[in-house]
Amino acid sequence: MGKIEMKLQIKSFIQDTGLIWKTPLAAALSWELAKWAGSNHPYLAPLSVILCIQITVSKSIQFAWQRIYGTIVGVALTSSLVPFLGLTGWSIGLMILLGSVFVKLLKLDNVIMSQVTLSILLVMYFQSKMPTYPFDRIRDTVIGAAVALLIHILLFPPDSVKKAKNLMSKFADHLTTYFFKTAQWVEAGCSSMESRDMEKEIQLLFQELHQTTTEMDKANQSLSYHLFASEKRDTLKRQTQH
Repeated sequence: MGKIEMKLQIKSFIQDTGLIWKTPLAAALSWELAKWAGSNHPYLAPLSVILCIQITVSKSIQFAWQRIYGTIVGVALTSSLVPFLGLTGWSIGLMILLGSVFVKLLKLDNVIMSQVTLSILLVMYFQSKMPTYPFDRIRDTVIGAAVALLIHILLFPPDSVKKAKNLMSKFADHLTTYFFKTAQWVEAGCSSMESRDMEKEIQLLFQELHQTTTEMDKANQSLSYHLFASEKRDTLKRQTQH
């Protein structure tokens, strides 16, 4: 095995196992940053890391802003109303209802709603015992999300191009084979018995096409946030045209 091939295999292994090693690295860094920033609840930062590191960078970015937005809204609602309501099961239910209605009125998605309601519950419980909790929650959530995204984007970002290329090549081969079968079927007189089998095959082809285009879209989204991937973008563009 040549040195270049070995290096490529090592790089591929590191990239493929990114979710395994990026999460603990980002969690450790975010904890230390939260403590350095003066947080009394530094565990909130690695919690955000664990939630925000997703299989693709685009999904990570989407979840990060949803978590930050939901946390800010939940903390703001709770901090402004809880002093007048106190802490009871009914007040918790009322606040969660108000938060859910607020999210629905703004036509935001369910992920944000879950972050809003979670923040409402935790802030209502911890605020009376730990006055710094609401501010720590917002700050540490931002720290954790930022660290997660920076590590996910800058250190071996996820790359679906290779998988997308393989799927496209397999689909092209299967499509070519089907064209030959179709030609033979026409030459043989378009047998109705064989047409059923061919119909099943074309349904499988459609499923394969859907899987391939989905993977191509995922690869395209992945490369959108890859700072040093101009060559891979060109490759993906050619595959898309193909």
